[in-house]
Amino acid sequence: MRPLSALFAFYIQASFHVSLALVCLLAFTQLLFGIAVPPAYYGVLFFGSVAGYNAIKHGAEPWKRRKSRGSWNRAILWVSLASALLAVLCLTRLALSYWILLGISSLIATLYALPVLPGFRNLRSFGMLKVFLVALVWTLVSLFIPLWESGYFLERDLWVEGFQRLLWVSLLMLPFEVRDMQVDPPALRTLPRRLGLKGTRWLGWVGALVFLGVSFLKDDLSGGEFLAKAMAGLLAGLGVQYSKAEQDPYYASFWIEAIPMAVLACYMAWQALAG
Repeated sequence: MRPLSALFAFYIQASFHVSLALVCLLAFTQLLFGIAVPPAYYGVLFFGSVAGYNAIKHGAEPWKRRKSRGSWNRAILWVSLASALLAVLCLTRLALSYWILLGISSLIATLYALPVLPGFRNLRSFGMLKVFLVALVWTLVSLFIPLWESGYFLERDLWVEGFQRLLWVSLLMLPFEVRDMQVDPPALRTLPRRLGLKGTRWLGWVGALVFLGVSFLKDDLSGGEFLAKAMAGLLAGLGVQYSKAEQDPYYASFWIEAIPMAVLACYMAWQALAG
């Protein structure tokens, strides 16, 4: 079982799992709104996020870098370079509008990660902005960009979904924020540092209730969507409830990141049964 354990650890450390979660959100958007998403955009999102997350984890956040064998570091480097190349190749198959919108999202991610402020600070140095910026980028690339030319921008359902997506991703980030309390620099005033563990758990449940409640603001809310959103809110709330500073190494990086996959599977199962 040791080779399998090593392969699983590499799958997590090389950011394949988190990138797959992001792609699942894109697939969820496609099913909810019944739109056609170019396969190349899936490729850009998956391979680009693999390269981007590895750059952040192993470059912009060195205090989180775990000690590992040199061969592992080299393998992740080669995976990142190959993923970046594949993302560019996929990007060449997309229209100019995708280039512009992905460029804006990439700029926000760059401001989040790189020291662009005086004193070599980045925007993630502002703890209250950290969760919002990541959730904003995920919402842009998984929801608004694929719907850019669909005509949904004048409909309320898209903006309700945008608020829900922003809130949901923010909730899914809280277990990571709790886990990182021991390794983040003290100056990084994240939400768990400000609210404490108990306050963060209360925030998780309030956020989950708001997330589910705003579903009723939609003009077109199917039973399958409501079931999927109920599952998403419940799993997010439970994820925050049972998060702690000293948690299982894969609690956040595998189980929390698997929640979008579980919600997508739930919605697809409903559609299959109903259809």
